[in-house]
Amino acid sequence: MNNLIEQVASLIHESWRKGRYNSETNSYAPRIKIVQDQEWINKHDGINELDIANSPFSELPADWQQENILSATVAIEKIKDALFLIHDNWLDRNDTYADPDQKVQYSRLSKDEKNKDIEVLEDTLKVMRAMEK
Repeated sequence: MNNLIEQVASLIHESWRKGRYNSETNSYAPRIKIVQDQEWINKHDGINELDIANSPFSELPADWQQENILSATVAIEKIKDALFLIHDNWLDRNDTYADPDQKVQYSRLSKDEKNKDIEVLEDTLKVMRAMEK
């Protein structure tokens, strides 16, 4: 699995778990699920149930990691699409003034130039999050 996808999937799982956390018991409200992943079942002495809320992503069986992996994959693809659009639109507006190293596709930009587009996206998300409160 792609490391970026795995990291995002893990964060998605942790965000979901956060809503189930009980500081008095220092644990998460249980969420017992049936496991279909035979390899995981075999490694766990035939047990086919797991409390996914009290398990970090890395300990989840493949079938229960899958939803977070799919969500992470979609999110990453859409964010990459957004970054391409941010850069392409900026370039359309600033083509005459842009440096030659900025007149390339987003994927070919330097790390510093990519970070400028990422900051636009992050700032937008901050404002949108604040407006939803």
